[in-house]
Amino acid sequence: MNKKLFAALFAALVLAVSAVYAQTEADFTVGLTEDGEGVIITGYTGKAVSVRIPATIQGMPVREIGKEAFSINFDITSVVIPAGVTKIGNRAFYQTPRLASVTIPEGVTEISVEAFYYSGITSITMPKSLKTIEKDAFASTKITSVIIPTGTKIEKGAFNGCKSLVTVTLPEGMEEIPQEMFSGCNALTSIALPASIKAIGWNAFATYGSSNLTTVTIPDSVETISFPAISSGGSSDAFKGCSKLSLASQAALKKRGYKDSF
Repeated sequence: MNKKLFAALFAALVLAVSAVYAQTEADFTVGLTEDGEGVIITGYTGKAVSVRIPATIQGMPVREIGKEAFSINFDITSVVIPAGVTKIGNRAFYQTPRLASVTIPEGVTEISVEAFYYSGITSITMPKSLKTIEKDAFASTKITSVIIPTGTKIEKGAFNGCKSLVTVTLPEGMEEIPQEMFSGCNALTSIALPASIKAIGWNAFATYGSSNLTTVTIPDSVETISFPAISSGGSSDAFKGCSKLSLASQAALKKRGYKDSF
């Protein structure tokens, strides 16, 4: 092959790869944080499908991924969030069906309401710095495994409808499984409760499809569990539809106060 032709083809390939992965400040719309000390990403206007958010914009540190910044985007496939970000805002990645990978750095303390709702993510590594996972943050995603960091507060329905979820690790010190936290997680086959658990909320593991949950492991140190009810009938229904639960698991739950159906 002619050397000049080869060089031209190589240069074109480099430009094509750069077009896919490179981001500039101009690819993002931004605002200031409330304290005026950092940048909030408010939108993405770039064409790259693999997004790497810059650590600084206009010389200021990026601190937050703002409300709906990447929402209803049918193109992006991966996002790398830079160190320095502390918050992922409401619906930041809502309805991003091709988004399979998100890198969340240490330092992020809050993942807000519906942040990844209906995204395509299959796995996520949660930073140890995380303090709050808000309502429906990961609901209806394709996530397959979850490890909850110690000390993280979790709100209603955080993993509701995650039909591919098969592995869950809950930390010691966690006291409550909130309502609808794992509702509709039909692929989940087993879960081990930490000795610190005191309450399991309404519909926490309930499913209206075909549940595969067979085993709930409860440490001997757990003497009783509260099953708060919010429905008008006074039923907690925490394990409603979990008909494949082993008799040993059913007995352990009933021994600790569960009175409703499986």
